[in-house]
Amino acid sequence: MADPTAADRQAVYARDVFRCVRCGGEQLLTVQHRAAVGMGGTKLRPTTTELLTACLICNEAFEGFLQTGALLNGWKVPRWLQEKGKREGMNLVGDVPVYYAVERIWCVLIMGARMHITEQQALATMRDIYGPQYDEWRLAA
Repeated sequence: MADPTAADRQAVYARDVFRCVRCGGEQLLTVQHRAAVGMGGTKLRPTTTELLTACLICNEAFEGFLQTGALLNGWKVPRWLQEKGKREGMNLVGDVPVYYAVERIWCVLIMGARMHITEQQALATMRDIYGPQYDEWRLAA
């Protein structure tokens, strides 16, 4: 995937209050791709909805030992969801709510902004998107 522009990076950092979405860290911030980029990627630039602020440590952990937690909290989305969205001509990544751990809030990312939703709304949305797999992730976490 093409790298985000400098303006998009700054917009993501500002939307996320210049803190890591998981630990709240304010140092070594990176822009996290919610959807797997993969080898070779694509020439399309990610939208701000497809990006989050994560510190370097959490960003790396989302791909490793925190992967299930990252999926549960909307910090990552599985590749199949991105592929399904492409087939349907939609950006399904933007439908997945994001948990801001330090603030203890769930949000939907819309046009570069955060729209707060309740935990119940977030869980219902996750179950609608992922089906029984979401509850399996919850049990595994």
